[in-house]
Order: sequence, then structure tokens, then C-alpha cells
Amino acid sequence: LNSHLAVGATLLLTSRSVLDDGFWRFASERNATSMAGVPHTYDLLARGQLLARAPRSLRTLTQAGGRLPPHAVEYPRAEIEKRGGRMFVMYGQTEATARIAYLPPELLARNSDCIGVAIPGGALSLRGDDGAEITEAGHPGELIYRGPNVMMGYALKREDLTRDAELSELATGDIAERMDSGLFRIVGRKSRFVKPFGLRVALDEIERRLEADGVAAMVSGSDSLIAVGVIAKA
Repeated sequence: LNSHLAVGATLLLTSRSVLDDGFWRFASERNATSMAGVPHTYDLLARGQLLARAPRSLRTLTQAGGRLPPHAVEYPRAEIEKRGGRMFVMYGQTEATARIAYLPPELLARNSDCIGVAIPGGALSLRGDDGAEITEAGHPGELIYRGPNVMMGYALKREDLTRDAELSELATGDIAERMDSGLFRIVGRKSRFVKPFGLRVALDEIERRLEADGVAAMVSGSDSLIAVGVIAKA
């Protein structure tokens, strides 16, 4: 909202769902140019092939609010590019108000599993279990973000609001790797790694590989056991 207001854009407000024909009539009547959504929004758009109803004025799609699976990127990306527009897939955390990285639209088709590069003014790096920075491509570590939008700290009571800034970086809790291209890719959560037989295994990565094979599943586990619960076969 703030970025649109800062450049003098008009905000179009409606309580209608994207499933509602009235939503698209409203967008067309007012020549909407940009639409933001969370993963659920894009799931609905893809299931109903709803972007065919979008006005020709629509030029920009943005996505945040959670991970969008690579296969779910293809439909909205292809549709908006048909009309000469762009789709921005973004990554962030509330503690960084709330953008950290974005994937340049021209790279989206070939890198839909990446979060991209740091936003202007910010910087991304990786930190290993030993606390040292990881500079080699393909080596996972905790994703660290530095930038002017990192929060001052956590306030638990009124008096905390008088304290000076206490953070110079944000340890995201996400495990990522830097690709040869310089783009970053999330491979899991720090709390979602286990070590059976001394091997470091990302539970999120197991879920992603199953998803790529058309299997919807949830994976949990410990250093002695990995449990896979299959939800459905696509």
C-alpha cells in the first residue's frame, strides 16, 4: 500500500473474491494496473484460469505472504507476460518491514524455485553452523539479511520502546544456498533439519521433491526417525 501511495497511485478497495465476476468487472471499470496476492490467491487464479478475465490494463502481479511452489508460478507468469506485463515473486519477514528479496521478472521462468536477490539497499549472506560466512555456491547456511529496514528489536513492554536499536542484521531462521547465478534459494527452515545417521536432512526439501512428483505430503521427524504422511496423489 505504501509503495503505491508514495508514487501517487489510486487504491481500489473491494471485499469481493477473485472467484467473483464482480471483482473483475470492478477491476476493468477502473483500469486496474497492479494486483497483489498471497499463495492462496494464485492457487485460486490458476484453478479457475481466472486471469483471462483480467483487464488489459493489468501490467503487474506481485506475490508475497508465503512460499509459492514453482509449479504455481507458471500460470500467472505466462498470463501476465502475454499482455506485456511482469510478475514479481518476493520474500520477506515482518522483522524487515517486510521485504528482503525479490526475483527479477525476466529471470522468473528459469528460476521459479529461487527468492532472487536482496532488495535495493539490502544485502544477503549465508552463515554456517560454525558462525563463519559461506561464500561458495551450492553450500547451505542460515540466510542473514542486513539493511536499513531491519527492526530495532523486540519490545515486550512499554519501557522497551525507549531503547536504542539493538540489531544490525536479521538472522532469518531460513536455510538457503547461493546458486552459481548469484540468486538465493531457500532449502528449508533451521528448525526443520534432522540428522539421522549423522546426515543433515531438510524435511522441507523432502516435501518439495514429493510435490514435484505429484505427491502432496507432510514430513516430520527427529534424528532417529523421519515420518512421511501422504495427503493425496495428484
